[in-house]
Amino acid sequence: MKKKEVISYDGGSMGPSDSVQLLDNCEALILNGGAQYKIKIEERKILTFWKNIEILGVWNWRKKYPYVKPKYEPMLDGYSWELKLRDRNGRAKYCTGYESFPRNFKKLIYELDDLFDSKIEF
Repeated sequence: MKKKEVISYDGGSMGPSDSVQLLDNCEALILNGGAQYKIKIEERKILTFWKNIEILGVWNWRKKYPYVKPKYEPMLDGYSWELKLRDRNGRAKYCTGYESFPRNFKKLIYELDDLFDSKIEF
């Protein structure tokens, strides 16, 4: 049985956050720079996204970044982010971060921008 896919990212600092979320029926909700809109996504783009997530090693990322307590208290106006993924087989990943990012994070943002035709700023 096919599981409900989840592709959700939210990130930002002081201003409005950037958010992308896959909805039902290949639709997506995008919040970008204070604007909100919906788009349709082609099935092939979603399948390509999952293939690239595998290549980037996202399934092996830690739950929280930084994963060790920083030596100094972090600034309160830094960039925080949250990623939620669940593929069609039910494999899931939930990660958050504050001013710390896993390897290939920029490539993940590129893949999200490509999938959602968005421009996530971080």
